[in-house]
Amino acid sequence: MTLSPSDLADLAELAARAVGPDLLTAFEDPGQIEYKRNFHDPVTEHDRRAEAAIRALLFEGAPGTVLLGEEEGRTIDVQGQTVVAGDEDVVWLVDPIDGTANFTSRLPWWCVSIAATRGDDVIMGVIYQPSTDTMYRADDTGAYKNGELIRVNDQPPHRTLFTGGFPGEKTADYEGAARGFKLLLDETKSVRRLGSTALHLAGVADGTFGGTLGMGTQPWDIGAGIALIQAAGGVVVGLTDDHERRTTRIYDCPHYVGAANADTLDLALRALDEVGPQAFYTDYFGRTS
Repeated sequence: MTLSPSDLADLAELAARAVGPDLLTAFEDPGQIEYKRNFHDPVTEHDRRAEAAIRALLFEGAPGTVLLGEEEGRTIDVQGQTVVAGDEDVVWLVDPIDGTANFTSRLPWWCVSIAATRGDDVIMGVIYQPSTDTMYRADDTGAYKNGELIRVNDQPPHRTLFTGGFPGEKTADYEGAARGFKLLLDETKSVRRLGSTALHLAGVADGTFGGTLGMGTQPWDIGAGIALIQAAGGVVVGLTDDHERRTTRIYDCPHYVGAANADTLDLALRALDEVGPQAFYTDYFGRTS
């Protein structure tokens, strides 16, 4: 049985909501905090438990799919074996808690992010914010926030807020990043760094922000947000380590720009281009960048 993007989105919504109550309870007292790369990159038992629960529900509801989750860190099948997905395979991209630093600091700006890809495209995305009970969804019928259709903001950059994780602590070219950040400050209403890539992207889709950008992100960070912005009438561009632009397989790029219109896209790309090339890419799919 082939599931449509809407069917997959229904399943992703079910999985995201299923882990919400447990995450909200844990949010009140996250308990022991561990770290992956360094102190900028926290992880908790709640991330791992939520991902396992989401994984079980997705595999049960969509047999034959494969999954790349943040905590597993590799593309696996239902048996947990590492696989290389074919062009017709559905690949889930799962971030059980996007914004873990916020989560562990009791700042309610974090979410569950689930996307599905097939070949070069993201075909649906769900972003659920348990702290506000807000559900974003994108499928083959459009983009929605709590069931209501959403569209991007058509205002020029100087009339909109920008957001994103740019520059990030992994950025080596601090001078270039400073120039890029100043460009954003000079040409937008203002810039916000809110700590959740998925919610930054969702905010562009619903018109809160004009644009968002980031460097050194992973497929599970941006997958659902790509689907939302595209379905809401905006544009998303991926960039390789060498800043080559890509409009397909964006989820497999280490840098991204999400924008409401051509002017905001141009501004964000100019800001990113101030930063020198750096090796960020990780090949999770058995393909080179």
